Amino acid sequence: MSKGVFTLSLDCEGLWGVADHLGSSTQSINQNSLSEVYSYIDDVLSHHSIKATYAFTTLFTQDEANILKYKDSIQSYINEQDEWYKHIFNTLHNGNLDGWLGREFYLQAKKNSHEIAWHGFTHHPLGETTKKNIVKFEVSESLKVFEKESLDVTSIVFPRNDVGHLNLLGNSGFDVYRKGVIEQSRLHSNKYYRVLDEFNVLKSSQKFKSSKSKKTPMISLPAGYFLNWPSGPRRLIPSEVTYRRWDHILRSASRRSAQAHMWFHPHNMITAPKMRDTFESIIKNISTRIDNGEILNLTMEECKRYYNE
Repeated sequence: MSKGVFTLSLDCEGLWGVADHLGSSTQSINQNSLSEVYSYIDDVLSHHSIKATYAFTTLFTQDEANILKYKDSIQSYINEQDEWYKHIFNTLHNGNLDGWLGREFYLQAKKNSHEIAWHGFTHHPLGETTKKNIVKFEVSESLKVFEKESLDVTSIVFPRNDVGHLNLLGNSGFDVYRKGVIEQSRLHSNKYYRVLDEFNVLKSSQKFKSSKSKKTPMISLPAGYFLNWPSGPRRLIPSEVTYRRWDHILRSASRRSAQAHMWFHPHNMITAPKMRDTFESIIKNISTRIDNGEILNLTMEECKRYYNE
């Protein structure tokens, strides 16, 4: 009988992920704060021997000189009234990339043998409403970087959880992705439901359901659950409630041979530091369950092989 699985996927994007709403809420995200929080996460995972899938926005993994080389290419898409690239171009044109550079975090994750997954080239949404030529641009430029870095990337975490163009992506070498939360359940389109659901301390794990076919040459992993980010209305959710919720998800995964898939953005811990204690407590719980043989710790790429056996 197969065991339950714990998977941790991190949406690693820095300010690329919030390029369309930079402002007072993102001012604390800079090179120093990013370096501190990525080191913190790395220390916690290393201490408890937990492996993760680090899904990086490709340009976040590059140095400033390499990023600026793409300024003209990105500008060309502004003529198509693409708002996302307009925000990116404005930043590149201004030349202030404080908070946009994540190469050291990418290299550290790679050194520690975590899986490196794809989170878009510029964090442009890749859903069905995005033009195919833009998706092709995001993919082709990323593949060039992967080749240069001798990196084999097969897993996708979609920017903004906006899933689409699966055939194109599958034919480009990607074969597994994390479902979008709305793709998993339409209820998650309601922001009030998402907050109220955080109080559900009897939350169940999620079962893997095979999705690969000739029509869609990729498999989808359960969307998982966002680790509560105690900001805005979410600040009302006590840390103990979040811990109990995850404790039940983990017990459910063990009992049902299902998946407990946690995800968040590392920079969430910059804007809401209270999140760290909860994260650390849950990771300690997970480590104990792994040591007791209750669950397995698998990356997204390892899940693909495990569920296909």
